[in-house]
Amino acid sequence: MDDAADFGEVVLVAIPFFAYEALPADRLSGKIVVDATNYYPGRDGSLDFGGLTSSEVISGHLSGARLVKGFNTMYYETLATAGKESEEDRLVLFVAGDDDEAKTTVSQLIRKIGFAPVDTGTLRDGGRRQEPDSSIYNAPMTEERAREALGGAA
Repeated sequence: MDDAADFGEVVLVAIPFFAYEALPADRLSGKIVVDATNYYPGRDGSLDFGGLTSSEVISGHLSGARLVKGFNTMYYETLATAGKESEEDRLVLFVAGDDDEAKTTVSQLIRKIGFAPVDTGTLRDGGRRQEPDSSIYNAPMTEERAREALGGAA
């Protein structure tokens, strides 16, 4: 984990949520961290976040990092195979965060790999929209359909 933390300016975290405290906060300080984790009570244990989203909890642990929630709502096989060079009818990857510049950087990366970024809002509101069992979770969709599913909130 330390090698990945040291590698680049943007680091994607794709670990079981229960392991978030093992993330090296000092080494991720100042970096854009993409939180692709999802909290599943059956795997991660029944936890009380005190009204926070799982991403807000991770952001608290990584207080020096610029956290963006993303890459967590799409099945990994779809992510591996559905990127398109053409911008027409690209599938969506959602982003949420409190740092607009960090969200822009992650959105640019999403475009480069052949998907359309859609901003769901802050870590609190947007992160909640991306949770398992939400209307956009593991439901491949185009940008038009994503905006409909979000009720025009994006």
